[in-house]
Amino acid sequence: MANLVIADAEVELVPGRIASHSTVRAGASRRGRKPTECLLDSSLHYAAMRPLPDAVRRGRADIAHFCLLLSLDSIPSREGRLRTYLHTRNDQVMEFAQDVRLPKNFNRFQGLMESALISGSVEYEGRELVKVTRETLHELLRRLGGRSVAMTEGGEPLTDYSLLRDANIIVGGFPHGTFLSDTVSAGASEFSLYHSGLMAWTAVSLITARI
Repeated sequence: MANLVIADAEVELVPGRIASHSTVRAGASRRGRKPTECLLDSSLHYAAMRPLPDAVRRGRADIAHFCLLLSLDSIPSREGRLRTYLHTRNDQVMEFAQDVRLPKNFNRFQGLMESALISGSVEYEGRELVKVTRETLHELLRRLGGRSVAMTEGGEPLTDYSLLRDANIIVGGFPHGTFLSDTVSAGASEFSLYHSGLMAWTAVSLITARI
């Protein structure tokens, strides 16, 4: 079985340091939530996010949404040949039940992510659909065991997709730039899928179609 890890994903709750900003408070009030219980969203919180480190890449849960929909509904996942994990910039890891079906609507997905990050899990009818643990990427890969490969723009061109079978496949869950986690020290070999950069969901679609 292969494991797909969407790593350093920009999925996080609103940081406390910007919780008092007017745009954050207004959005939270409309939803009947505390500001720090809302998902950071660059399209809504752009003005508030300016003081944050790495502000230009944060608040992009939409990338994780696209990637997770593609992976969890893929043929390898349906056949039990692929498991999917989401690792966030804050070293939280989400593990998804094999048969989970995520909301296609982003607003509902947003609510699911908020519940998972706040409660540590999401359950339905006594089944745990999403489990959240506190792990670095290195710790997650060590727990999964086996070979790890990271998809990077500067990696060795991947010509044999069979190398991905039974491997931990790492795809960045951020809009641009490089991994925050040190994938090389975590033991991952680096490969590229194309001669220039690809969006994360394009990489996931190529991988799930070929393994």
